[in-house]
Amino acid sequence: MKVPPELSNEVYENMMTSRIPSGKSFEELLMESKLLTGEKLRELSARVIKEKKSIEQILLETGFSEEKLAAVKAGYLGYEFVNLSSYPVPPSELLKHIKPAYAKNYKVLPVTYDDGTLTIAMVEPRDCMTLDEVVRLYRDAKFRIRDVRVVMTSSKQLFAAIDKFYAVPREEVEMKSILTQVAASFKQRVEIAEVAREDATENSGPIVMLANMVIEKAFKKGASDVHLEPALDHLRIRYRIDGELSEVMIVPKYAQDALITRLKIMCDMRLDERRQPQDGKIDFTKYNPVATIDIRVSTVPTPYGEDVVMRILDKKSDILSLAMLGFNEHNMRLYKEAISAPYGVILHVGPTGSGKTTALYAALKTLDTIDVKIVTAEDPVEYTLGGQIIQSHINPVAGFTFAKAIRAFMRHDPDIILIGEVRDLETAKTMIEASLTGHLVFSTIHTNDAVGTVTRLMKMGIEPYLIADSLLLVCAQRLVRMICPKCKESYTVTGEEVRLSKGDIKQGTTLYRGRGCNACGGIGYKGRTGVFELFSMNKKLRSLFIKGATTEELERIAKETGMRTLRQDAIEKALKGITTLEEVVSTTLAE
Repeated sequence: MKVPPELSNEVYENMMTSRIPSGKSFEELLMESKLLTGEKLRELSARVIKEKKSIEQILLETGFSEEKLAAVKAGYLGYEFVNLSSYPVPPSELLKHIKPAYAKNYKVLPVTYDDGTLTIAMVEPRDCMTLDEVVRLYRDAKFRIRDVRVVMTSSKQLFAAIDKFYAVPREEVEMKSILTQVAASFKQRVEIAEVAREDATENSGPIVMLANMVIEKAFKKGASDVHLEPALDHLRIRYRIDGELSEVMIVPKYAQDALITRLKIMCDMRLDERRQPQDGKIDFTKYNPVATIDIRVSTVPTPYGEDVVMRILDKKSDILSLAMLGFNEHNMRLYKEAISAPYGVILHVGPTGSGKTTALYAALKTLDTIDVKIVTAEDPVEYTLGGQIIQSHINPVAGFTFAKAIRAFMRHDPDIILIGEVRDLETAKTMIEASLTGHLVFSTIHTNDAVGTVTRLMKMGIEPYLIADSLLLVCAQRLVRMICPKCKESYTVTGEEVRLSKGDIKQGTTLYRGRGCNACGGIGYKGRTGVFELFSMNKKLRSLFIKGATTEELERIAKETGMRTLRQDAIEKALKGITTLEEVVSTTLAE
């Protein structure tokens, strides 16, 4: 093996002779450790050849403990496997030469320096280039290195140690807090990314770390989307948090193409295609095992470069239950009655980002029992629901549309079918046919309110009697931000707010708002909840609809028989202190 240029022969020989390889193959050690049986090994060996992956990759994908695999790998390679949680925090003089982002990106961490021996923890000790660079950095910092001791650990342990070792001491936190308060009026709200012009290439360390940092920060802040927007002289980065976009970073124009190319590499997009939109997906656990997220990536060409939007999907987040969606008691009763029906159509309607998919997933998880078969056709599958639910991803390019999915499902003896969206007449007709043959069908349509959905189906070409016979319930919904519970305060409504609400709130009414605190980042809101309008097709409405009643007549009768509008539900939540009048006005229309 070639000696890395920065290591003297003596140091390199000492490092190599400190290794004591087991003399056995990795597979033999796996069997000795009772992690694999001979039969399982033969099965995995076939997958190794077919999928062109290492056995280690396949084992991790099938749920094997990374900790145990790393320990076996250490024995195979002849390195000591260590538990970094038992190591004391190294002195700052040792840590300051390696930034935490670098340590995470290259999975390497110097842990001790004693009498000329530098001990370095690595996840992959065969990465000689990284090892060479770390030793060079410490040599340049005047460390007299006579020996390098490499120990192995797992990614999880390494990342935890980095977070622990680089944590800021309390006295420094207090000092920084004071300095922050003093300089608050001068501090820029938007971070400026520091990337040297010579480092602006897609595979350079700074660009790799910047790409990872943008995603990691978004995940930690609870952002649902990351927007990279090219402008004339810079690249703007914005996060969508609780439905609101906020600018978080400005990247120099010369680093724009390198950063976007890096993201395209991460999601296997075509690098030479910049004139057509592209879609891709990033499994971010490859870059940070702690952040268990999938990222859907979409690019669109613009005059100033490619606009990139990344949707963050947390694989560990729990699917909400019906009780967590925000239904009041009346709406919850109506909704549960509808989803308990043996057949019919239930539609969730609203604009993009109104929580339709979340509500549908909650309903399916409620209905998922051992004696029920549930199938879904989605574009795309956002979260894996588990249980007995079978999810499929449509592919219109290959001819697998929502309508074809329903026809295929009918041959699979399902009880409940979820169709991601009704986009055309063919899908609408097939959905109605499935419900009339004894299936409970869930889907979505982009309409503004519940009653308007019924007329929308008619305009698509569905006969009124078919809609009346099949439709159980339409659930229109929106999301409103919730007041931060840490800084919530009450106040009395002013005349200006009465005018703003168009008379829906009376002067002198007590409402609530958030002052802004550290818990909510100073904005007064934390999290979101739903507001709903449920149109339940009862006998009176069904009769009117078949007779050709207008939308206005249907809405009047629906209200008389118990339908509460989006506006009414939102105002109720404002009066209870769940949300603010500002949110009510911005998300719902006055009646």
